[in-house]
Amino acid sequence: MKNSAKLTLIVVFGVFVFGLIFNSACGKTTSSTASLSALATPTPAASAGGKEIAKTFTLAKDSQSEYGEVAFNHENHAFLKYSPDGQSVMACAECHHTDQPKSALKPPLVTSERDVALTMDVFKSSPQKVNDCRTCHFQEGAVPDGKTMPSATYTDTGKSVTKSLTNELAYHINCNTCHDAAFKLRPELKKKPGFATSKDCTVCHKAT
Repeated sequence: MKNSAKLTLIVVFGVFVFGLIFNSACGKTTSSTASLSALATPTPAASAGGKEIAKTFTLAKDSQSEYGEVAFNHENHAFLKYSPDGQSVMACAECHHTDQPKSALKPPLVTSERDVALTMDVFKSSPQKVNDCRTCHFQEGAVPDGKTMPSATYTDTGKSVTKSLTNELAYHINCNTCHDAAFKLRPELKKKPGFATSKDCTVCHKAT
């Protein structure tokens, strides 16, 4: 009788110990499987297509201007209603003027590097690089070998002029034309911190 009781006790204890070992092993297996699964799962892209635009940057870090360099808020100009009348978001090609079909170019623009107009969707889905201004517009007297400084004939203060489009002149034409047009339509912009017209050099330029 005593032997039967001992045998029963040993069996029960053995089953109990086996259960503990089995559960522990299963837990480790589940944990290991979960870890392997996590490693095998690709990290989601930060944005559609995995591409994002720079939010802010400095224009022409090697500027020759006596007024210094200019900080530029790319995100605001790309996504907010920054058209002169303040009613719409500007098209990318307003600045990235080579990123549009040749049929869409207006004088004095002549260079097209894209078959469709650049948009955020095009940027995210296309492997084609979006060139910055300095790809074509260089510092005066610093044109790289094999490159040519672009030039254009346009109207300036009522007169037709032809000038080399250095990076400084290209920036000024693009930025000032838009800001002056915005000020003409919305004079109240002058009260907005950071807003400048072509006569307000030191608002954009931070002297160094």
